Amino acid sequence: MLEKRTLLYPASGEFIYNYTQHKNERDTLKNLITYFGCTVPRLLEVKLNKLIYIAQLYHYSNYGELLTGTRFFSLSNGPHAPAISSAIKELIESNAIYLEKSRTSTDPIYSNPCMTIRSCELKDEKLSTPCLNTVREVVEDWGEKNFEDILHYTARTIPFLSTAFREYIDLTMIDRFPGLKQALSLPQRIRLHGFVEANDEEVGQDIIYSESCPVSIHEVAEIYLALRGDPPEKIPSREFLGFNVQAVLDAFASVDVGGGNEEITGKYPTDIDNAAQLTCSLLNSMSFRHYSARVALTTGILFLKRCGYSFGRDNLEERWPEGSDYKTLREWFNRVSVKTDNAD
Repeated sequence: MLEKRTLLYPASGEFIYNYTQHKNERDTLKNLITYFGCTVPRLLEVKLNKLIYIAQLYHYSNYGELLTGTRFFSLSNGPHAPAISSAIKELIESNAIYLEKSRTSTDPIYSNPCMTIRSCELKDEKLSTPCLNTVREVVEDWGEKNFEDILHYTARTIPFLSTAFREYIDLTMIDRFPGLKQALSLPQRIRLHGFVEANDEEVGQDIIYSESCPVSIHEVAEIYLALRGDPPEKIPSREFLGFNVQAVLDAFASVDVGGGNEEITGKYPTDIDNAAQLTCSLLNSMSFRHYSARVALTTGILFLKRCGYSFGRDNLEERWPEGSDYKTLREWFNRVSVKTDNAD
């Protein structure tokens, strides 16, 4: 039996490590590998790694807690957990899983032989009911998808995008929000990049899980990538990863409550009021470093376009706001935007 041992700092008595907790987390990881190995066809290790990240994200979104203590990092090819490789080796040694020669595609002409992970038997009784609910949802959503689709999804999730390159993706530092486990599709990204390049273009209304605001945090992140010149069809460049996701969420929340802004007049703020409040909050958060002002203004313009306003591109380029305070931004939006007659 594994002895429960806790190491303490000599002076402070602060918690350092608990071997029992480590074993439980390791067992959970192994059970996840075994489950996916039995339920997902043609399971390569790279795909398994991403599926476990998705399971971690889904579980936190659904239940507000982590599925496993396995640490994922923000790397060039999406989220990655180094601990999964060693867990696979241990499972092979214990005959819980095995490697099977297979192909990456059902068409032998266009596929290469590879070693896929297979489980000897499905032991789902080792997983709790919430855990089972999560992994079944992951298998239903992604089990049959190819690795490229899974890779591009994970690399567009907010926890990955908001984490700097090679840093630990800490889900617990993000407040849960509607759409946490969602990501923009390629067509959505392409339209948004087109809007950033020429904001007089139509951007569509396919907003991704934003409750009351006509812009989502996913779109704010993509606006930042577009302004940096990162192509919408590729994995985000490592140098562009990382932003203050909680500050962006707080900026969205400020629209719902008026941000405590005494300058907002009337009981019901106008679209211009809300756009100015969102822009001001995003800009002051400095979430996107020296691009924060451009991200904030572009987000405010998108907000109003979705509310039925139009802008003249020449006017925008010649008359940028002269300040970043709420009053200045509200007056600026009033000057450069026009409410269309057919808008709701």
